[in-house]
Amino acid sequence: MQFSTSVPHINQESNWDCGLACVAMVCNALGAHLSLAEVTMHCCVDSVWTIDLAYLLRKLSNDQVSVPPPSFIQRPQLLIPNLSPGRDEGWDFTYYTSTIGVNSAHSKEKFYRKSFDDDQKRVNALFDNADAANIRVIELALPLDDFKRFLYCRQYAIITLVNQRLLRCPQCLEKSAFCSCSMGTLGSIVQRMKGFRYVGHFIVLVAYEPNEDLFYYRDPAVGDDLCSVSASDLEHARNSTGTDHDW
Repeated sequence: MQFSTSVPHINQESNWDCGLACVAMVCNALGAHLSLAEVTMHCCVDSVWTIDLAYLLRKLSNDQVSVPPPSFIQRPQLLIPNLSPGRDEGWDFTYYTSTIGVNSAHSKEKFYRKSFDDDQKRVNALFDNADAANIRVIELALPLDDFKRFLYCRQYAIITLVNQRLLRCPQCLEKSAFCSCSMGTLGSIVQRMKGFRYVGHFIVLVAYEPNEDLFYYRDPAVGDDLCSVSASDLEHARNSTGTDHDW
């Protein structure tokens, strides 16, 4: 299937800034032309949780209220930013998660272990202050059918947290089989995370194709091709221990 998306591709530059790259993609889709470097300037940590992305979107939204609306009619984890919001109120988005605050079970995961103690107090405080910061957080593991509904109408995009080890993009798998060097940042992350059963990674879902039961997404760790994943594989990757169904 060939189609265009208003969400541009932006590559991550380190093994920790995939979420920031996803925010940069969404910002550009919303008409705020920001580079990854400009977005990164507003983030003071390199252990990025989904709640950090929600605060970052709100901060950048407040900075962009006076920007004229984009010429397309589309809307962008789980952060679901509305891609055609009212400009007087900033960007409209919702953060869905199955766990409010830090899930203490994650302390056992190798992926989280190094910075868990430092992150716990900070992240819990961000959740506690979310309402005052005008960030809508809903404690809900959103069913995959709702993903399909949001994305099929092409009015939203979704920044979602997945286990990268379980993400199966046919195009990427074909490229990696042909030449491992073609995988770019993704290849280096996989090498670095050998021995990890969970590797948290943010992607931007941009469309759903019901005839093939496929989701299309932007992956900041690969080239600028649009990636795809079957509904069953996405469900597996987003339900993995460690994600908290964040989007």
